[in-house]
Amino acid sequence: MASNATTHNYGPACRLAPIPYPKPIEGLEEIPPIKAQFFYSSPIPIDDPLSAATIVGSSDAKSSKLPLRPFSPGDNIALEKAWLGFASGRDGRNHRQAVRNRSPSPALSKENAVKLAAIVTQLATKHKEKHDREGQSPYASAVCCQELVIDASAELRKEFCAVTRRRQQSLDHDQVIQGVMAQLKRFRSNLNASETDQAGKPTSLPLGTSPIQSYITAAETRPSTASGDGQLPPLATGVMPTRPPVLDDGISGKPFVRVEPATRSSNTTPEDKSTRTVPGHVTQGKTEAKGVGQGVLEGSDQGTESVEIPVGISRLHMVSLPVLQMKPIYWSPVNDISVVLRATWFYRDTMIPVEPAVANHLEAGYRELRPWTETWGDEIKSALNVGPLGEEKVSHRLWPEITGKRLKSKEDYPQDPPISSDPFCAARCFCGEAAAEGSLEPVHSEQEASTPLPESRSFANYHVIYKDGAVAFLLKPSLKPSAYYGRKPVSKIMKGMTVGIPVIRGFDFPTWERIHEKRPSDHPKKTGHTAQAQSLNGSGAEQSGCPGCRLDRDRGQVTDLILIAHGIGQKFAERVESFHFTHAVNAFRRAVNVELENPVIKPVLRPNQNGIMVLPVNWRHLLSFEDGGPTHEGDKASYAPDGFTLKDIEPTTIPAVRSMISDVMFDIPFYMSHHKPKMIAALVGEANRVFRLWCRNNPGFAENGRVHLIGHSLGSAMAVEVLSQQPTRVPRLDLTRSSQDTMFFEFDTTNLFLLGSPAAFFLLLERGGLVPRRGRLKPGADAVDTVAKDIVSDVGTFGCIAVDNIYNILAKEDPIAYLLNGTIDPVYAASLKVAYVPSTATSFLKSVGDTIRGMAGIAPQPAPSPSADPAALASRSNKKPSLMQRLPSQLELEVHDFSREELAEKKAFLLNDNGQIDWYLRSGGGPLDVQYLNMLSAHTSYWTNQDLIRLLCMEVGRKPGRENTLPSMRAVKVGKRAFVTRG
Repeated sequence: MASNATTHNYGPACRLAPIPYPKPIEGLEEIPPIKAQFFYSSPIPIDDPLSAATIVGSSDAKSSKLPLRPFSPGDNIALEKAWLGFASGRDGRNHRQAVRNRSPSPALSKENAVKLAAIVTQLATKHKEKHDREGQSPYASAVCCQELVIDASAELRKEFCAVTRRRQQSLDHDQVIQGVMAQLKRFRSNLNASETDQAGKPTSLPLGTSPIQSYITAAETRPSTASGDGQLPPLATGVMPTRPPVLDDGISGKPFVRVEPATRSSNTTPEDKSTRTVPGHVTQGKTEAKGVGQGVLEGSDQGTESVEIPVGISRLHMVSLPVLQMKPIYWSPVNDISVVLRATWFYRDTMIPVEPAVANHLEAGYRELRPWTETWGDEIKSALNVGPLGEEKVSHRLWPEITGKRLKSKEDYPQDPPISSDPFCAARCFCGEAAAEGSLEPVHSEQEASTPLPESRSFANYHVIYKDGAVAFLLKPSLKPSAYYGRKPVSKIMKGMTVGIPVIRGFDFPTWERIHEKRPSDHPKKTGHTAQAQSLNGSGAEQSGCPGCRLDRDRGQVTDLILIAHGIGQKFAERVESFHFTHAVNAFRRAVNVELENPVIKPVLRPNQNGIMVLPVNWRHLLSFEDGGPTHEGDKASYAPDGFTLKDIEPTTIPAVRSMISDVMFDIPFYMSHHKPKMIAALVGEANRVFRLWCRNNPGFAENGRVHLIGHSLGSAMAVEVLSQQPTRVPRLDLTRSSQDTMFFEFDTTNLFLLGSPAAFFLLLERGGLVPRRGRLKPGADAVDTVAKDIVSDVGTFGCIAVDNIYNILAKEDPIAYLLNGTIDPVYAASLKVAYVPSTATSFLKSVGDTIRGMAGIAPQPAPSPSADPAALASRSNKKPSLMQRLPSQLELEVHDFSREELAEKKAFLLNDNGQIDWYLRSGGGPLDVQYLNMLSAHTSYWTNQDLIRLLCMEVGRKPGRENTLPSMRAVKVGKRAFVTRG
């Protein structure tokens, strides 16, 4: 790890380059910058995929106190650069004027008017289009719809901090709503006027009366007051502004890219000024452009609205700034939205971050007393010479003193703190000195967002002693300097003694690792990756830039992506969170990563294999059948006006049981009804969404990576249905297309794994069977066989799936699983021995050794039976077999259908390199192994089965082709059993 770290050059192109801090405000340029650190509170350690903590099943993530984990140095730098990019000179000036209870200057009022006019115009345009589309005309009411109230509050919150909104009357959301409704009425009146215009020309207001200009004029003519802000009039225009069309790429989330060197975007066209992507993160909404980490000078009016940064060793999560929340990228959050904390002060002995409100008061006192200067050192010396009375002069009260009166209204609350802890205000109104923490709970009041209540203050009566520019001590009242009691804590502190609670300014990552016994996480061992990992980037690694960053990027390129489609029961998971499929996939991904590091597995992996990523395809939450009825309004025409729903026919008895049955079991009859196309479209759409998002984040994967599909339960039957209609070879993925396909997968499926699958039963119902796809020439296959009419079939035939290999894995006691060998040829299936997934015991290790010998050209030697006599084995091997022992009888020759056997074998090997489809998982065995008890959990036991996990890693990671299969996985005929025809 140390050698890897030394390859970073820490230049401008290096992701570990020092952060260019912005220029502070108010002439305090010499203040030392803060080395802030971002933390996340999550049960999933995103930088340690091998940790057992990734197995999550909490029913309520909010109720348990989760440990704080720091982001890796590389991720922290990316987050800090993005955070500093939010600072806005306009917001900072507004905040300072509001805290001082002063009106903004004329120039600042003009800037605010421009922003406010843009908000009103945007909301008016949005709601005009909405109501015109719905055929409504609510212009006579005070509020056109309830959504306007929500939209107005949201837009104001995005553009102005809570303190500014509270102090300036024109930013009250009721005033904004009145302006929007006035604008809507003008839109309506101008439309009527244009319809009656005989010349056919739309009427418009004279030049100079645009929405923004009217607000600017009002702001310039408004008299300045000392106590408040005047009220701006509503917009006085009817000209409807144009705006560029919004493109919908059909995927949730944003096209995250890996963290690259921060550069200023310079290729933005006039049409995309509203959205700008900065390398390393994604900006949502309006961006007042600037490059990340460039800093904000006093007077700058630039700032971004929202940024999302991919984090973690596998880049499976993203941090939303400035809201300070971490959520998964590829699947819908399942109580795993984590709160993110930006910390500036830390407890010295543990490096745990100080609470943001306390840290901000520490920083405010730090900036007021300036303990980093020589002047402060002289004051400390003078205080020591004077004694306790002098030490009282250098003791600083942490929180401002509160009067004894009760708080009856918001006017009685203490004044706003000098540095706000509200995430939006901390990001935009300050230049990196503010600590902040996100929240999962909505903020119900402006006061709640900025000023903590006195009873909720930590260290409410504490004092602070700043030792120097880096260390301070929190002293409770009984420890603070006192001339009356003769206490002199400053003297003890300057002698190196610890008094009270020591805190330090800035984070020290090596100290954190030493205290918490953590290995360095900026360059952790990437699981499943070989030392000769090759980059999947089509253009290759750049010749310029940081070699360490190129090495990390190459190691991070995954070669195999596994998508898992769940089965029935995920509607029930909406109420019982621990039943959710995503938790099982998280644990399964961790188990795969652990298994890839097994020294037994590594020799079997192909040379260019560089890791496996496992992602869930949660398709069920996208559907709502409305109690058995249709999802879309257009479908209601097929139902009688007085049609019934599930609630009309369901008895009221045992409601909990009935609810569970409907949520778990009803997916099957829904699939067999007219809802089947919707369910198929939901599966295909979600799989394509995840795949598109993965390809956006991993350039080059679409060209060089491989995709595998796992279907569990009903998901396996749906996968067979989709792959039967799948083109033999899909066209190259076009990420520039705005919509995604819902008819077939936009990726080529290499291996299909069916777990607990009823697919064979659906093939029986449809009178189908497993047939290889015509023209699909997989590695090691005979080109003649892939076009033979007796062996292959065409797209559209149910059971003719477009994959290289299909595996049907079933637990012996799983009541839902069925065998698939018989769907190829029942006689061929009867001639095969029952196959088991190789166990992780010694027998499996021997099979791996045989595979390695086979790769080296050495024939594997079968181990003799322990009960066999060595002498007998030797004599038997020297004895030549007789002709009768080697040749079948005349009867066998007459009844044996060699043509059918040959065709069945060719079909089986085209469907799977091993010549068979079905494998059983071995049960526990022993006296307590009862089938009827095991069947209760057999259908959900696949995700924790170690034999299955090892099989998956071997079959996905090995070289393709029949000659590279494991001996223990190959089909074996039943001894001395004739291959006879039926009837």
